[in-house]
Amino acid sequence: MLFFFGTGALSDTLPSGIPNNGYGKEEGMEKRGGRWRRFSLFGVVALAVVFLLYTGVAQIGVNIEDRSAARDASGIRIGAEERILGPESASSAVLFVHGFVGGGNNFGEMPEVLAAHGWRVRVMRLPGHGTSPRDFARQSPDDLVSAVRREAEQLKQRYPKLVLVGHSMGGALSTIAAVEVQPAGLVLAAPYFGITYRWYYGLRPETWTKLLAPVVPYFYKGRLFLQVNRKEAKAEIFSYTWIPSRGLRTLMEIGRRAGQPEVLSKIHCPILWLHSQGDVAAAPDAAQKAIDAMASTLKETVWLGRSNHHIFWDYDREQVQQAILGFVESLP
Repeated sequence: MLFFFGTGALSDTLPSGIPNNGYGKEEGMEKRGGRWRRFSLFGVVALAVVFLLYTGVAQIGVNIEDRSAARDASGIRIGAEERILGPESASSAVLFVHGFVGGGNNFGEMPEVLAAHGWRVRVMRLPGHGTSPRDFARQSPDDLVSAVRREAEQLKQRYPKLVLVGHSMGGALSTIAAVEVQPAGLVLAAPYFGITYRWYYGLRPETWTKLLAPVVPYFYKGRLFLQVNRKEAKAEIFSYTWIPSRGLRTLMEIGRRAGQPEVLSKIHCPILWLHSQGDVAAAPDAAQKAIDAMASTLKETVWLGRSNHHIFWDYDREQVQQAILGFVESLP
């Protein structure tokens, strides 16, 4: 009690003995408020400078990537080229649909394996891929969906027995295309229906993208973030080094569309699903939920124990090849 009363008595009297009418307190609060406003303003300015610097570095990085990339005679980057393999006279065909910021070589030797077994093989290149990240930033989800549907329909006109093989985002695109094309079979290789969440992300990756995409034009990926456990394979797998934030939003919209009940309920063809529980890119639980909702009565699942996301290049790649070859050969 003495402490509170004593403190009150002291605070009510200025050092000169002049009564304190509260002006000192208000003045102190005003000074503290001013310091906080200055600190907040400094933080906003510093954050803006960081974003501007990062944006400049990103633009320079994209320029360097575009200039230094090895390309074929048509200007397509090596590893992302579209290809046609196998006998033209074949009775059956396979369409390979690669994933997000990837390219045709993401399937490893799988196209050659099927071509050697008599299948007509088409490895497509998605719009905005294999040229520049800036090109991908200009593509909409509809552009990618339409491209896959068009490729599948053209193949099916010539080869009624058509199998779609989609990796990552290509799995989601193949799922959407399968509704109208009605292929003989659907192979979903580490398909994307959602991003794998890790506790150290804090917020979900989808949330981070929504928050940062309006102010960050590109995210750095590089070889470090190529999700394959077999390290020596990283130098072989094609992928953009810089990812456009608009491309990330396109990816998420495609995954959302592919996971809609009205889409999944119309998938009736046999399905082969290959995935690793250790996939840190495409969430296995999201894929499980989507595949469980598909109307197909024949669903085969292969869990891979030693691989990450790029299963065609990882330690289980031979198991992947054998599973896909066995599946397509078993189709009526």
